[in-house]
Amino acid sequence: MTDTNITFDHPLEREARLFAAHRNDVDKRAARTYIVADFEYIFDRDAHYAYTVREGANAHTAHGRDKVRWPFHHLSAASWITLRFLPGQDVPEIVGPVVLARDVTDERDMVVAFFDTLKDTADSVLVTWGGEVRDFAVLRHLACQYDLVLPIQLRETSPHARERLDLCRSTVVQAEPVHLQEYAAASSIPTKPSPSKEIGKLAERGEWDKVRDHVAADVLTTSVIALRHLASNGAIECDRAASVMAIADAAIASAPLSPFVTRDFKPWANARLRQAGLRGKVYRADAPRVRRKKQEEDAMT
Repeated sequence: MTDTNITFDHPLEREARLFAAHRNDVDKRAARTYIVADFEYIFDRDAHYAYTVREGANAHTAHGRDKVRWPFHHLSAASWITLRFLPGQDVPEIVGPVVLARDVTDERDMVVAFFDTLKDTADSVLVTWGGEVRDFAVLRHLACQYDLVLPIQLRETSPHARERLDLCRSTVVQAEPVHLQEYAAASSIPTKPSPSKEIGKLAERGEWDKVRDHVAADVLTTSVIALRHLASNGAIECDRAASVMAIADAAIASAPLSPFVTRDFKPWANARLRQAGLRGKVYRADAPRVRRKKQEEDAMT
């Protein structure tokens, strides 16, 4: 008697599954690089005012007199950090975070420096929180203004481009979108030292230390969310608590006077590491370097 519950795979389907499984194994062994970035803005109010006067009621009716939309946005600050995950290493290799502000770096130089970072690691994935909503539109606009060539990560206009990861979209799926500080607060991750609506005013008042602290804080918060999201989805393998600690150490080295880093982020990372240590695994900051030295010694013998 034939058991009708037994099914036989079509050879092509079986081969496809085997290929996919092999591909996943290969991907897990491959190095992966992520560049987490954030930008803050200052408005070109003179140009916007000229536009509203010229357009009259049309401009006011459609979007409101005080709504300054993204073509009139210019960079007040930019920050990014590069995280490179290598097979067999518990923590990523880190470059940065880089923090630039308009008081010492003009807008074009900020854009060029960021584009150069993306171009130097053409296989990297650009990670943001909500970048598809404004940041990338502004960056493409600035590239046109300053006669710059866009890096690969910004050329594909689809919000689902594989060269980018917008965590606001990826974490929400079909739920209601939330702000970075909402998600971070619900996840017990330190976030924004200043209210979001205040950052533009800080730039206009020339309070550049606070502007830097704010943009750096957003990058660090987004980096932690990215690390958790990528690890949970099997895209990377790492010691999460140790990796967060490595990010905090890099932030201290880059911005030792940052109130957010010294007061909020580093102590929080230390606490997470201690908590993880109680579960059995203790991270040593020099572990990757010691491991590499031992591998080199073994190769010479």
